Amino acid sequence: MIKFLFSLLLGCATLQAQPGMNLQAVRDIRLQNLKRDYTGSTIRFIVPGSTSVMGVLKDVTDKNFIISHNGSPAVYGHKEINYIFVDPGFTGKVMAFGVGLIGGAASYMAVIIAKENANASWKGVASSLGIALGGRMGFKTFYKPIKIDISGKTRE
Repeated sequence: MIKFLFSLLLGCATLQAQPGMNLQAVRDIRLQNLKRDYTGSTIRFIVPGSTSVMGVLKDVTDKNFIISHNGSPAVYGHKEINYIFVDPGFTGKVMAFGVGLIGGAASYMAVIIAKENANASWKGVASSLGIALGGRMGFKTFYKPIKIDISGKTRE
């Protein structure tokens, strides 16, 4: 009985502690992590008015983002911005392209193994389909932007 009451009180304390967290403190920590991890990376975000902004992150201050947009610095307030997107770089494209090439090679090998005297048109069609399907799978898997929540909310 004592264990049950202790578990119940511990569960209630945990559930009640999270809504009482300081949302600004959580937001500040997330902004510091953004500055530490993604300075120099290309980021995207949507400002109020549904305008998408893209640039290289230079600095994060208490109230603003400083990004390089077309070679010149631009300052945007981050008070009403909840999410930042970091687009994949060159390695994501290479990974997606590599999966497409593996798909093409695998389909070519499958035609050679499955059909004893496969003609060139079978090999070409199978390779093309393999490259297309493998490339699509590679881009869906490896070429996704990273979504970073800077809203300060601890629960959805």
